[in-house]
Amino acid sequence: MSFGVFITNNINLPVSGLEGVSQVVVQEKLGQTTTFQLHFPVDIQNGDLTYLSDLSLDPGSVLGINVTSGLLPLPECLVKGPVYGQNIDLVSGGEGSTLVVHGADTSITMARQFKSQSWANVTDSEAVALIVGQYGLVPDTSSTNTRHLETKHVLVQRSNDLDFVRQLARRNGYYFWISCNSVGIETAHFKRPNLTLPATVSLSINNPEPSLNELSISWNVERPTSVEGTQLDLSTKTPMPGLLPLSPQTGLGTMSLLAITQDTRSAHVAAPADDIGNMLARAEGTLISADWFITARAKTSLHQTGGQLVRAHQVIDLQGAGSRHSGKYLVSGVKHIITASSHEMEIELIRNAWNPSIPGGII
Repeated sequence: MSFGVFITNNINLPVSGLEGVSQVVVQEKLGQTTTFQLHFPVDIQNGDLTYLSDLSLDPGSVLGINVTSGLLPLPECLVKGPVYGQNIDLVSGGEGSTLVVHGADTSITMARQFKSQSWANVTDSEAVALIVGQYGLVPDTSSTNTRHLETKHVLVQRSNDLDFVRQLARRNGYYFWISCNSVGIETAHFKRPNLTLPATVSLSINNPEPSLNELSISWNVERPTSVEGTQLDLSTKTPMPGLLPLSPQTGLGTMSLLAITQDTRSAHVAAPADDIGNMLARAEGTLISADWFITARAKTSLHQTGGQLVRAHQVIDLQGAGSRHSGKYLVSGVKHIITASSHEMEIELIRNAWNPSIPGGII
């Protein structure tokens, strides 16, 4: 396919016969399932409608969406996973008929079965590693501290694997998502974003050669900056303090939400916990979720970024938005819209701090 996308099957070989795709749409979201759409024009060939009975587009067929560019050292996999649906619009005579194929990454297979299970003597991260291994995924998990002992309270699952893993992620202030590499290997990530890493992509607005077409920024400071709570240790009957005075995250600017508000804005965490480590993890999860008080939306293209792909979970550098709002952001979502002539990216960004304004300063 001449526009920089090729489709592979479960063993990472290009799928023949799908060259007629007119548009590819891939939607990435922070800690969510990545979805894809393949748009085909449908016509009549050999007495049948093209693509409607193509076995490679049947339910459960595993497809990989890979992007190529002269500026990318290797093809980059945007998503890999099963086909789960189609939308078919037919026009009399065939001309103007269309087919849209819907698919998603492998995480949707984790939601197919309800499970009732107890996990004893494991941490949350160990349980997640065991679960994702059952789906052929390589685990990339950050360790969690609390071990759910059989002598106290085991970890109880009363849901499908995907909902259970996402529940554990929220408890710890983690995200759960799946990525694939250029050879089709899929990795399941269970961790917090590393906000200390250098920005992978630099985007600009208002510069002589801007890499963004549009940029909108919003902020809302009405959210908690600390957590209060006390639980009773059921073994010793002593109180466990649950105070967390500030977010554990690294700031993407120099002024955190607490530094901006300069007052008390607290939340109470009342979830049961066996030890202080469990209490702390839940408190941190609460503040991490509340920490993102700045959101932004932007539009760009692969051509404008010089061939640099913007991906969810990346840290990027934004310039040209003024002294307060220029700097590092976490990419919370990207919608890739790829046609024969372009690769557009609609980007969602979040930030947990800003910089002091510089009166009369340059942007």
